[in-house]
Amino acid sequence: MSSETVEKKPGAIPFITFNQSTKKFDISPESVKIITNPEYKKIGIISLVGKYRTGKSFLLNRVLIKSQKGFEVGPTIKPCTKGIWLWPTPIFTTNNFSEESFPVFFIDTEGLGAYDEEVNHDSKIFLISILISSLFIYNSFGTIDENSINSLSLILNLSKNLKLRNSSLNNTNNNNSEEKEMSKYFPSLLWLLRDFILKLEDSEGNVITAKQYLENALMIQKGTSAAIEEKNEVRNLLKTYFKERDCFIMVRPVENENDLQNLQNLPDDKIRKEFLEQSEVLRTKVFKKIKPKTFNGKLLTGSMLMKLIENIINSINEGAIPVIENSWKYVLENELLREMNLILFNFKEKIRKYQSENINSDNFHLHFEKFTQNEIENEIKKFTEMNKQNISEKELEDYQQISFI
Repeated sequence: MSSETVEKKPGAIPFITFNQSTKKFDISPESVKIITNPEYKKIGIISLVGKYRTGKSFLLNRVLIKSQKGFEVGPTIKPCTKGIWLWPTPIFTTNNFSEESFPVFFIDTEGLGAYDEEVNHDSKIFLISILISSLFIYNSFGTIDENSINSLSLILNLSKNLKLRNSSLNNTNNNNSEEKEMSKYFPSLLWLLRDFILKLEDSEGNVITAKQYLENALMIQKGTSAAIEEKNEVRNLLKTYFKERDCFIMVRPVENENDLQNLQNLPDDKIRKEFLEQSEVLRTKVFKKIKPKTFNGKLLTGSMLMKLIENIINSINEGAIPVIENSWKYVLENELLREMNLILFNFKEKIRKYQSENINSDNFHLHFEKFTQNEIENEIKKFTEMNKQNISEKELEDYQQISFI
């Protein structure tokens, strides 16, 4: 069961852009301000990824966020979305993963395989989208065939462009155990098949679900050629990285070819009823599947998610391979620092209040020293209770040396 509420605001905003001059990614300050809202104790991110000019932005606008003025849509072969864009208004939802309402943000990514970009750039967009999302929607046309499997060959680069720990950096061999462990940091996968015209049946004519259709398509194919082995590796990695995966099919939204050029502005009565019905089912499914984002088994706040994104982008910009254990350490260190600053602020406020109320009392200095020591012990105890799953004994000793005055 899920429910959602949204306040409509026009226009998506840049989230992560690519600077053609510096050849580096930049994070939009406006997006940082939105994501790091201190009220966001948990947060969900849904990314939509696929080849360019496959109707991703239309799907986000008309189906998922239900806005006429959302992500940019165009009628030509020129890609509209560059970098990663954010729908700035969260949709608050509850579902089986969270009884407490939490904000969900949608992001639209630059289309893969655009004529003016290179494979390395696509790999970076693909990697960033996976690591920051809690639900990863892959958008493609037609059936799951060898061409569509091949379109996901970017997943082959993940084992080269992402490492679990620092000790893996010098290991050039394909580490199956690390790939399996890495899957814990990956989002759920929903493969969306657009303009699907076939009947959902297996090879024996039995009716199957879209999910079973996906599982059948991911079965290892017979053959020993290099092309077959590469596609089988894609299949294996998809099953290894995305333990939670599903599939959804949609018919073509209109029959008239000319209407395809103006889909965004067509009223519902010009769009096929079957497509509209599927759209409602898809939206419900998406909000049932979305989980609050976690990393290293811990729920991320908006601020923690932003630090994770910052670390990933910094690694990529420096030409380094993002390392998951480093990213988590960076997130944790910044979160601990934020908490310590808050504790320090509250502690100083208590000290000021005690001084102002007791400065003229007898034996003030003696009582003040005792009060101060008690407060320090209380704050350290509170801090360690909040972070007992994340803080080491050595770190605890370091924090105990902090002067609160």
